[in-house]
Amino acid sequence: MKLITVEARFSHGEANNAIATFEEAAPSIRKMSGCHTYDVYRASSRNGAIVILQKWETMDAFDAYRTSADFAAIGGKLKPLMAGPPTTTIADIVG
Repeated sequence: MKLITVEARFSHGEANNAIATFEEAAPSIRKMSGCHTYDVYRASSRNGAIVILQKWETMDAFDAYRTSADFAAIGGKLKPLMAGPPTTTIADIVG
């Protein structure tokens, strides 16, 4: 299993728009083959940071998401709102 965390910062006042974009796309992403978890959290600091926590069965399943229309649509909406590039961490987990 792969645990993917994505940390992203958004321009002042845009974190709510970013979260809404992720939440709008989440139901279809959660239905993708190999997706176990796809959740969005606001970071505890007030700097516009959010964290996307995902669990995917395999790296191939995650790669299929990253090449999907859903991923492209989210990226197109979020990129102009970001205060900098996101940080993605991929870990192997059991369970």
